[in-house]
Amino acid sequence: MYWKAAPKYTFVRLSGSVNELGAYSLDRPQDYWGFSMTAIDNYRLTDRFTADTGTVFLTGIQALARLPLEQLRADIAAGLRTAAFVSGYPGSPLGGYGEAVQMAAKTQPDLPLVFRQGVNEEYAATAVMGSQLAATRPDATYDGVIGVWYGKAPGVDRAADSLRHATFAGTSMHGGAVAIVGDDPNAKSSSVPSSSAGLMSDMHMPVIYPGDPVEALVLGRHAIALSRATGLWTALKIVADVADATANMDLHPEYFNPVMPWGDGERYQHFPDGNLLTPNTLDLEREIIETRYELARQYAADNELNHVTVDAPDAWIGIMSSGITYREVREALSRLGLSTDAEIANAGIRLLKMGMPLPFNQDTVRRFATGLDEILVIEEKHGIIESLVKDALYSAATRPRVVGKADEDGGTLFPGWGSLDADNILSPLRGRLASRIGDRLVPLETKRERILIPLAVERQPFFCSGCPHNRSTEVPDGTVVGAGVGCHTMSIFMDPERIGDVVGLTAMGNEGTQWIGMAEFVETPHLAQNLGDGTYFHSGQLAIQAAIAADVNITYKLFYNGTVAMTGGQDPMGQLEIADIVPTLLAQGVKRVLITADDTSRYSGVDLPSGVDVWERDRLIEAQELLATVSGVTVLIHDQACAAEARRARKRGLIETPNLRTVINQRICEGCGDCGQVSNCLSVQPVETPFGRKTMIDQTTCNLDFSCMEGDCPSFVAITPEPDSGIRGWLARRSGRRAIGATASPKVLADPILPTLPDPVLVVPADDFAMRITGIGGTGVVTVAQIIGTAAMLDGMEVRGLDQIGLSQKAGPVVSDIRLSRERASFTNRLGEEQADLLLAFDQLVAASPKGLLTCHPDRTHVVGSN
Repeated sequence: MYWKAAPKYTFVRLSGSVNELGAYSLDRPQDYWGFSMTAIDNYRLTDRFTADTGTVFLTGIQALARLPLEQLRADIAAGLRTAAFVSGYPGSPLGGYGEAVQMAAKTQPDLPLVFRQGVNEEYAATAVMGSQLAATRPDATYDGVIGVWYGKAPGVDRAADSLRHATFAGTSMHGGAVAIVGDDPNAKSSSVPSSSAGLMSDMHMPVIYPGDPVEALVLGRHAIALSRATGLWTALKIVADVADATANMDLHPEYFNPVMPWGDGERYQHFPDGNLLTPNTLDLEREIIETRYELARQYAADNELNHVTVDAPDAWIGIMSSGITYREVREALSRLGLSTDAEIANAGIRLLKMGMPLPFNQDTVRRFATGLDEILVIEEKHGIIESLVKDALYSAATRPRVVGKADEDGGTLFPGWGSLDADNILSPLRGRLASRIGDRLVPLETKRERILIPLAVERQPFFCSGCPHNRSTEVPDGTVVGAGVGCHTMSIFMDPERIGDVVGLTAMGNEGTQWIGMAEFVETPHLAQNLGDGTYFHSGQLAIQAAIAADVNITYKLFYNGTVAMTGGQDPMGQLEIADIVPTLLAQGVKRVLITADDTSRYSGVDLPSGVDVWERDRLIEAQELLATVSGVTVLIHDQACAAEARRARKRGLIETPNLRTVINQRICEGCGDCGQVSNCLSVQPVETPFGRKTMIDQTTCNLDFSCMEGDCPSFVAITPEPDSGIRGWLARRSGRRAIGATASPKVLADPILPTLPDPVLVVPADDFAMRITGIGGTGVVTVAQIIGTAAMLDGMEVRGLDQIGLSQKAGPVVSDIRLSRERASFTNRLGEEQADLLLAFDQLVAASPKGLLTCHPDRTHVVGSN
């Protein structure tokens, strides 16, 4: 059964069992409440964190940020005095999680939620381990502490030892610890593709895999409850299609009521143990395997975290999947003509949705397999579940055929690389079903061959206008360079003549240590290694120590920009001023340190060690040439603030805005491009004029770096605007106030007369609508998608969306999908091939790319583009 709320929230019980998404329903203990989608009044954006009833619109990140607050409120209602502690390290798809937690905490400052960003992932994991050990102290001030660790897959790899120790130490029965793991299977914003489920399982963590923001919260609550019930850390696997997804969620304080497992007739109680030495650790391992794992399996069974969503008495094939993949399977079935549970069941198909795939429960699979001829396991990356299914059924007297990554003849079925979506599930799924139910499936369309005209240029992430890396990544001719993790990694996209011969990109914090293994075996005498300041404080300073210990010839180019810009502009934890870093480097054995800066006047009066010089940034090449002649490890520190953060700070009045603008006199400009070559800046753009092809400065994107003026060109004009000029002055005059620094009397302008527009003509379905928005970072794609999604929710529609961001904040492509319906929520939040009713093109280059055109259908899709 499930509940539905009519206006005024009068509860009416309706018939039914499992909804068509296989969502939890109230005939099982973990089921949540649903409200009918009617228009919503008095909605506040903070409701997504604070409301316990009604409907809210939220992203996956916001759902996870709500998680500790909601658990704290539930604990208070249960008479518990608990706190929450969140720590981790940012990285896509969880880059904004820390900020979201801080934002959520501000909405309820009375709740004891503590956020501490870790210096790196392993220290954050150990800190969360400490939150559980706090409950063992006689001076503990709370009944328990809810511990949340977060980090992307490379951070899981790095923190594996810390997480393993934390798992052995265990969790408290009124606290619980959850590891939120951000996987990036398509390496959209990572150096390599990732999947962490196998590693988390090897570290003795049950793995829970939600498929959308609603499940992120519901299964997140289960993750905490499971951890409390078993003393195990619980892993919550989050992919970008969940973290960056949007959805409306119906709330009720009683939606979550888990069944807690019992062992030997009583509730199991685990007491965290920090004595992690043999033989105690062997006893802990035995307890994990023999007792706590079994409790985890019992919890999953009692709360039906792995449950059959569609069944048929005469089912011949069973399909198993979990997380986002389950939803993509449902979408693929829908495109084959099997949209409803009844249509799937009538076709003889049984579906198993695995909310907690690991640890594996053989009994669940054996019951699922009863009477089947075939089991089809659809999972991304490695065939872990497929292998476990085969193990579970191997000894059975009669067993179905099990296929997944390969078919029964060894041919490839579902790829083990990248991610799985409905588009690449559709064809192999059709192939498995066609032999028995081909007449029930939607026939293959005879499609016109799509001829894609290759674009001369495609959108590619790049440095922001005025970014320090436009200059700092430039090297002398013939330099061998080591790339590193950070915004400066995008230098790989640049002209090799500018950024040198790049020999490798290492894991974060290992920058330069590849040279230890290369130097003895190549003729090149020296390496220049890029290193961001965020990485330096995270772990990179140890790499410098390693290079010193190995006595290799290397210059570390330490980019001191003041922020972790790649993941959203966080302050580096443990950050020191340059004047404090330099003595440390010299004490460790660095042979020489040079500093280059965009403004050397900042060092007036700064006490630096003898021999440490500060040069203007136009001497960067000279500085590198000098340091390359010094035997051993040298460091070049380039001191220049992140342009994007400087822009934000100016808007907020935190730093002064230069009262200077640069323009190009196009009668004098010869269009030679020297200004663009010097500055490497996106705001320096070609423009067609009556005088021919010239160059202009895009004032809307210019970050006032002024490096373009360093070219040898007489066409540049420096302008000092009047205080009341520009948009700021116009807004000040509109409001009757004087702009900052203005001396003239304010002038109030009359309200503009806006034309009356006719009502739009409806040309797409009103009750079932899908759209894709394409643009680049900074064009407002995500903001528009959020506004549309919120408005649709307030109008009583079911909303599912996905913001595909990655490196888009660095001028790269950004794509948002939105699905709206008045009937039921869509199976997936991602638009597939030819599914868009509208393509809204904020940037026509991205719209014309394969990603933009993929969703277009010649008879269905309308395009609205911006010039």
